[in-house]
Amino acid sequence: MGTIRIGPGGIPLSCKGRTIKDGVIYTRNLELDAIQVQFVRGIRTTEEEALEVGRVAREANVEVHVHAPYYTNLAGDEPNVERAFEKIIAAGALADAMGAKTLAIHAGLYDDAGSKATHDRVVESMREVVETFKEDGIKVRLGLEVAGKQALFGTIEEVIDVCKAVPGIIPILDFAHIHARTNGGLQTAEDFARVFDLCKDLNLPEYLIHFTGVLYENGSERHHIPIKKGDLRFEPLVETILDRDLNVTIVSHSPILEHDAMYMKIVLDRVKERRELRAQREKAMAIQEAERDKARKERERIQLERQKERERAEKQKTLERERAQKKKEQERKKAEREAEKKAKEAAKKKAEAEKKRKAAAAKKPKAKPKKKKK
Repeated sequence: MGTIRIGPGGIPLSCKGRTIKDGVIYTRNLELDAIQVQFVRGIRTTEEEALEVGRVAREANVEVHVHAPYYTNLAGDEPNVERAFEKIIAAGALADAMGAKTLAIHAGLYDDAGSKATHDRVVESMREVVETFKEDGIKVRLGLEVAGKQALFGTIEEVIDVCKAVPGIIPILDFAHIHARTNGGLQTAEDFARVFDLCKDLNLPEYLIHFTGVLYENGSERHHIPIKKGDLRFEPLVETILDRDLNVTIVSHSPILEHDAMYMKIVLDRVKERRELRAQREKAMAIQEAERDKARKERERIQLERQKERERAEKQKTLERERAQKKKEQERKKAEREAEKKAKEAAKKKAEAEKKRKAAAAKKPKAKPKKKKK
């Protein structure tokens, strides 16, 4: 079964301590197992603090991800790209010190020359970032996030195209942004499944997902809202993840961070329980069907055995009749033979008697004729 981790995108709102380390510990206390460290509005963490965050996260079994500063433009002019590089490299070094799995970045605005030119610039910039990471020994994986506004480069298709063009880059599936860009296009499990189908050629062993409610208009995100207040439902996503047995980490980008993270965990548990109950019912039905099938086969076996027994009895009767008839015929023939024999013997005796009689008659002297009286 795939691994599903859920956690907040930032230090939980209800956490009294406001350091990243406090946030990691509090996340584990909430029985959540992932956190995304937010450098979105600037980097204010030292390398020493990052190393300590990594140590605590490993001990608490909390998976760490990092989000680079928002305001990066990898398709802009040279000064913009250089500033974006500085922010991404700095965030990457700290993410690596924390043992983070991914560093999420945004590509920036469309180039005035059009989406194709923007794509080419983004690919070129991302290749340079990957190369710089290798040279600096930064092992954290770069993730390009789907953007939520029409003015920003980063539809799901554009992000995947960049990932295909630059080995080592993975897509970060922000479903709120996809929902906004498609003007409410994620409604059913099949809609979510199509997003994962687009990623198929990347052969990803796991996915990083951002999720929240979202208010949108004309295909652009306006702002995030709590999940229950929007029309982007979490349950169909869960169904798709479970159906495909995916390994995922889901980060709550909701305004009520950990509260919606815990709500997502409740929904996940509820869907799992419902599926387990359904599986148990199906198993019970399968057992019942197997028992019915077994009983049916037993009835058929008994009926067949009885039929065979009847056939054997009928055959036996037929054999007995044939034997009796044969015996009777043999007795009749024997009686005829004996009668014939007796008749022959009687005839023989009669003939012999007649022969003896004749013989005796022949031997008897003839009587002298009487003299006539004168």
